[in-house]
Amino acid sequence: MQNKTCRKSSSCPQNFKDQRYLIRCLLVCTALFSCGCASSYSSQGVKYSGKNTKIYTPLPIRVHEDKLVQMLETISNLLGTGYHYGGESIRGFDCSGFVQYIYKDTFKAHLPRTSRQLSKIGAKISPEKLKRGDLVFFRLNSSQIDHVGIYLDRNLFAHASSSRGVTMGNLDNRYYKKRFVKAVRLLEITASSRQ
Repeated sequence: MQNKTCRKSSSCPQNFKDQRYLIRCLLVCTALFSCGCASSYSSQGVKYSGKNTKIYTPLPIRVHEDKLVQMLETISNLLGTGYHYGGESIRGFDCSGFVQYIYKDTFKAHLPRTSRQLSKIGAKISPEKLKRGDLVFFRLNSSQIDHVGIYLDRNLFAHASSSRGVTMGNLDNRYYKKRFVKAVRLLEITASSRQ
């Protein structure tokens, strides 16, 4: 039962006159935290929520340059693999599933699943400074980022196209040039491990 003198007393904080109000606030805060509405950030700035409990590989991902050759071999073997919305295996890929597969297979890295989520991690770089393994992002069908590919060399990138499956595109192509949004670097390349 509430003390009537507390309502009129100046010693009670104005916002917490009613104890039920305080309890309701605590319950709402607890509910928000347990439902995943509140979020936190990793040391790389990757946003994690209670709903997304996957642990992603810390950035930058440090790899030897010979791993880039392995990445090219894997991509080469996957060229022509069909498109499948939500696909992330050799049975079929969507664009972010393809990126996720390559990074997991080659670098043992765990990345966010969607192109939009991927675009929020890593170090943003200018198109002139692209290196093999960088991610390139596009707006193909919406006002937001909805497509991602892996930069190869000489403005070529590998991606999973909804019409052609795993294929290569060219950043100089008018279609991609017009829709290019940004590029990010997730890798830190070290000297070859083969001596």
